[in-house]
Amino acid sequence: MTKSSSELSILIGSFNTHRIYPPSDIDLSSWLTFPLITPHIIAVGLQELPLNLTLSQQKSEHQWLKLIGQTLSNYRLLSHVRLNGTILFIYVQSSYLDQCSSVGSSTVPTGFMNIYGNKGSVGIRFNFQQTPLCFLNCHLSAGEDLHAFQLRNKQFSLIHQRTLFKSSCRQLQWNIHEHHGIFFFGDLNYRQTENQKDELNDKTDILKTYTELPIKFSPTYKYHLNSNAYNLLRRPSWTDRILYRNNQCRIHPINYWTASMIRFSDHRPIAKLFSLSRFIH
Repeated sequence: MTKSSSELSILIGSFNTHRIYPPSDIDLSSWLTFPLITPHIIAVGLQELPLNLTLSQQKSEHQWLKLIGQTLSNYRLLSHVRLNGTILFIYVQSSYLDQCSSVGSSTVPTGFMNIYGNKGSVGIRFNFQQTPLCFLNCHLSAGEDLHAFQLRNKQFSLIHQRTLFKSSCRQLQWNIHEHHGIFFFGDLNYRQTENQKDELNDKTDILKTYTELPIKFSPTYKYHLNSNAYNLLRRPSWTDRILYRNNQCRIHPINYWTASMIRFSDHRPIAKLFSLSRFIH
């Protein structure tokens, strides 16, 4: 595949770490790599990183940078952005790094009074060659009752209203809708209802504007730590999701999976691989 190809491959990974530091010997390859395909771009979104002290924030960030770097040895970190325990890393194949331009980032807190960043989104946008892309890693409010569901919906809307990507010099800015490929993911916290209905699919309009592959893996929440058994104090749910929207391009999802061997959290990591076809005039 040449650099001028209209085909672009993108892998997105998302994981709520339950405020636990990852084991130093953990293998991330089942999560962040895919057989026979080497993505041009890999976006890694984490939620609930340890957050007690500034030192612990730096420690958790450094640990993940090291672990991801070991797994993605032929990639370079293009940019990263953090809001409290939510962080987004964008990696690009080393030979394509010079094809990226106009990098911007955004944070939108949606916690108490929309001031606190315990919930919210972090985003990064950039142009890959001539294709503008944006990635939003989100952590919406938890809970199984009606109030929590309504709060998630409000936060989803607020993120789309307030996200404004700004360049490092702050002279350039972009909104979500200016991009050809839009990827929205993270711990969205939508639950299974008592009637075994998926809130995101059956009770919101989100999938009228975004698309998701059918889920063929087990619910990603809530597990006992270091176990494949669910903690039934919470209803097992697909809280972790990866959605996408295309504009002036065609996005083809290739696979959607969970890394079941990474068990130190009460969530399981998820990933989705895409092929994006750019329209060249």
